[in-house]
Amino acid sequence: MHRAIKSLAAIIVVLLAVALAAGYIYTRQSVVVPHIVPQAGTATPITATHSFLFENSKITISVPVDAGVYAGAKATDKSVSIYGNVSESTWVTDSYLAMVNDTAQDAMYESLLSQFNTIKNNRNLTSDEYLELMAAYVQSLTYETTPDNPAKYPVETVVDGAGDCDDKSLLLAGLLSREGYRVSLFSFSPESHMALGVGSTASPYKDTGYAYLETTNLSYVGVAPQELAGGVVLTSEPLIIPVGDGTTLYESGTETAALNDLSVSAAGKAKALEPKISSLSTDLAAQQDRIKKMEAQMQSLRNSGNAGAYNAQVSAHNALVAAYNSELATYRGLVSTYDAYAQVHNYIVSHAYDRKGTYAWAMANMPS
Repeated sequence: MHRAIKSLAAIIVVLLAVALAAGYIYTRQSVVVPHIVPQAGTATPITATHSFLFENSKITISVPVDAGVYAGAKATDKSVSIYGNVSESTWVTDSYLAMVNDTAQDAMYESLLSQFNTIKNNRNLTSDEYLELMAAYVQSLTYETTPDNPAKYPVETVVDGAGDCDDKSLLLAGLLSREGYRVSLFSFSPESHMALGVGSTASPYKDTGYAYLETTNLSYVGVAPQELAGGVVLTSEPLIIPVGDGTTLYESGTETAALNDLSVSAAGKAKALEPKISSLSTDLAAQQDRIKKMEAQMQSLRNSGNAGAYNAQVSAHNALVAAYNSELATYRGLVSTYDAYAQVHNYIVSHAYDRKGTYAWAMANMPS
């Protein structure tokens, strides 16, 4: 979201007014971006601790953050100053890259990456799993947004343990780029949304050459949301902002695409069964009511000693019960199939922190 940046028109109006009042005319085109000025007198580090699920276990990361850097980031006026006829794409790019790469945050990045590397080495993670580890950390931070609130520096997001789409995307872009991955920010201005683009061998997003990676919640690389909160659908072409010069690609896109296809297919097949299940349920209830009424009549005949009339209804009663039991078996089979499809769909969407394990599980449990 572009909460951090004033509109281009508003900035130009302000700057021109100042320039003319001072008697100057600016001809040089430039963008002046904010930077963090650490505040003195805040020497005690802040420990930012966050726990999250990854693959088959719970991970806890504790990061010591310079309190002066955090306070300085919070206090920074994140407005961008523009001189000359600078395009929106240029100043948006410059401002976000400045926030990702502000050197005051280097120690925080180093501490985070040191811990992620230890996990990578201890678990013998592949390059794809290592990316997924860092993505799970950022995605699991609390999604939090407030109106007209400037974008956060990554150090703020880490300490706060929360952020919205651009806050979390900036942090993950900073981490992945420093580990050599090919990564870009995706800025969807009309929809006020930001996500990541990850270099990948499969599942490119539109014509960007990158796989889509959502940061607001746990999700798979290469799987773009059908819609965002509030029913917003991404229809615009994103501004692509490359971060760093990494070349490492994500190579498990075929698996995440297959998981998405299975999830969609399972949900569709379960949905298709709902009318038949509902119809059978209504019919079974009606049959059960007829059987109960017949049994009440038969009991009354029996109690009155009218054995002949009672025996005459036995055959019809048994036929009703047999038909009911046959339809009940069909109903139960359809419900079982529905539950199996629902389980596959729900498992896939709720286990995005474990692409490898979820893929193996889904392959083994998807009904034929």
